[in-house]
Amino acid sequence: MTSFILAQVLGIIALILVCLSYSFNNKRSFLAYQILANLFYSASFLSLGVLVGGLNTIVSIVRVAVLYIYEKKDKSPPIWLYVVFALAYLITGNVCYQSNLDIMAVIAYEMFNVAMFLRYIEITRYMMVLPNCIIVIYNILSQTYTNAILDFVEIVVLVSMIVRYSWARQNRKIRYLI
Repeated sequence: MTSFILAQVLGIIALILVCLSYSFNNKRSFLAYQILANLFYSASFLSLGVLVGGLNTIVSIVRVAVLYIYEKKDKSPPIWLYVVFALAYLITGNVCYQSNLDIMAVIAYEMFNVAMFLRYIEITRYMMVLPNCIIVIYNILSQTYTNAILDFVEIVVLVSMIVRYSWARQNRKIRYLI
């Protein structure tokens, strides 16, 4: 019972950090908050015994840290790094495979990988919606309902940030026309 409660507390902290990350309009701040959030998110998965989700989140922590370093230097990461992380997700998913549901998690993490390697935060936000939806379904089918709720809230925050920045961009265009 205590691991269940611990998982929920860790998940709530991860949720708060993820929601904050989408509010930043620069990739560096976004990545910094994603690193912190993924630490708590991974711990939440692992405390529930969900190995593919937990270990792939650890791979994500490393990926986001590497991307943060490249973003801080204002450089694009090389394509071989993308391939390394794509292979890491596949290998971890294969080695830790527990059920066919894990295939959903691997697909979602591969999609997250694509989104995170894009340098434009606006496109990253759009690309994060679908894999988050897949993770919600994965959590529901894995009976990790609290994680599903937290990921659903992340989708809502993500979509609201997309709308917010789209409106702001439209308002700037209108002001230039007037």
